[in-house]
Amino acid sequence: MTQSAHAASIGTVGADKRRELSRSVTLAALTLASAAETWTTSGVSLTLTDLTGTLSASSDQASWALTVYMAAFAVSIALSDRLSLKYGNRHFLTALSLSYAVASVGCALSTDLSTFLLFRAIAGFAGGAFLVRAFVFFTQQYEPAVRPIPLVGYAIAYFFVGRFLSPVICGWLADVASWRFLFVVPTVFMLTAAWLFNRHGADHWAEEDSRKPLDSLGIGLLFLGAVCLQTALSRGEVDGWFESSTLFTFFLVGITANSIFVLWQLSSWNKHPLLDFAILRNSLARGGAILGFLVGLLLAGSLYVIPQYLRNLEVHSALQTGLLLSIGGAASVLVLCCFRSIIPLFAKIGGTSVLLFALAVEIASQLLFAHFVTTDTPDRDLWLPLALNGIFVGLSVPTLGIVAFATVDNQKASNGRAMYYGCRQLGASVGVTLSAVLIDRRMSFHSSRLLDAFANRNLSVLGQASDLSDRTLSAMVRKQSSVLSFADTFYTMALVAAVTVFFVPLLSAPAPAPSPARSPLDEQGSAALPQAIAGVGR
Repeated sequence: MTQSAHAASIGTVGADKRRELSRSVTLAALTLASAAETWTTSGVSLTLTDLTGTLSASSDQASWALTVYMAAFAVSIALSDRLSLKYGNRHFLTALSLSYAVASVGCALSTDLSTFLLFRAIAGFAGGAFLVRAFVFFTQQYEPAVRPIPLVGYAIAYFFVGRFLSPVICGWLADVASWRFLFVVPTVFMLTAAWLFNRHGADHWAEEDSRKPLDSLGIGLLFLGAVCLQTALSRGEVDGWFESSTLFTFFLVGITANSIFVLWQLSSWNKHPLLDFAILRNSLARGGAILGFLVGLLLAGSLYVIPQYLRNLEVHSALQTGLLLSIGGAASVLVLCCFRSIIPLFAKIGGTSVLLFALAVEIASQLLFAHFVTTDTPDRDLWLPLALNGIFVGLSVPTLGIVAFATVDNQKASNGRAMYYGCRQLGASVGVTLSAVLIDRRMSFHSSRLLDAFANRNLSVLGQASDLSDRTLSAMVRKQSSVLSFADTFYTMALVAAVTVFFVPLLSAPAPAPSPARSPLDEQGSAALPQAIAGVGR
């Protein structure tokens, strides 16, 4: 009897060690995969100017490299919960890691824009699951009391690689060799992550996880709606929006498919919906989804507008631009490093107050950009707005992530986070598209105004004598209109941040009493704030 008990004890210890090894290795693999994904996103946004020449694309078409990726990313987020339950986390994440590695190689070897966008779409779909599955992993594998330690490490690695290292190294590679080499690092990271997932990953992270049939109709509607709307948004400025019957059809089909998708998810006939929209009955989750979309719009500023301003208007090299962008990344990392030490302050003023402060910082950042924007602004004048933008990202995204889920049961975390990050990614995609359109439209507007002023002999507008050649005049008008269009865009981003302030009270609804299934540490307050790092995103 004693020997049997001893053997059982040894078996239990061995099983515990295997579970701990699986958990640690899975965390490392998720960190590698997430870092690879954000590395690529930062690198591509930095090198869009280089892409236009190599792939024979216009500046508007170059933005598709971001928007196509984001649309596929959002679709992947929506499907991640059900696919992980259907096939198991080990097989699901292994397949996605391998797919991302293959897509990265395909992007690096692409010789035309169409091929490049195809592989970007594959990469977006493969990369969309890692962020949301990482947050679900933390919720299901770590008790709230010990959760902050791995979360902080994951978040710092995510930001350090994606927002600090990536701009510098990718910029250097683009200058001394080619933008194609930026895909080497994510390929290596993803192959390593795939091996770790397959070797040590667990199929299910929680006992309540179970396989359910896939919602085939929902998946089809989601893909159809995303493809049609993304095509319409990408081609809109080029083809004249609704002046094109083809684009009008794409818009109509996209909106219809997405509307039917929502109705199908809510229908009682759908026994196994992809997304459980009932979670939006929770006021905090509903407010988080709305604010997630708006924050996504603001994230498009640091993802698209700022790099385009530095590359095309300031005419910085890729490395110079990367060094400047790393200032924002360093600020985000610093905020996360200090997060635990300032938690008591956050506990006193509340999560919504932190979010309001972050939005005020973003407003100041965008107004400073608009104030300093010229064709030859000294780099030192941009340090402060870049740092403020990094502080906004480091504060707002994690804080919103925790407040929105303060009263959501852990059992619903996977579905809830899929909806939240899907909304945020959709906002980022729309933000990049609208930013590109706004810059183009305002350039046309200001060019017309400047030419009219010149024709009326108001030469002070251009600050030049009247004997300008047509070529010189055209160059001057183009440069000055670019300055004004970027200033307008920064003012618009500040306005969006100001409007977002009025939606923050959506997160102030009183939370219901905690259920026995949840730890008090999951509630909004001082004990919950360490988990804010779980909301860290791009």
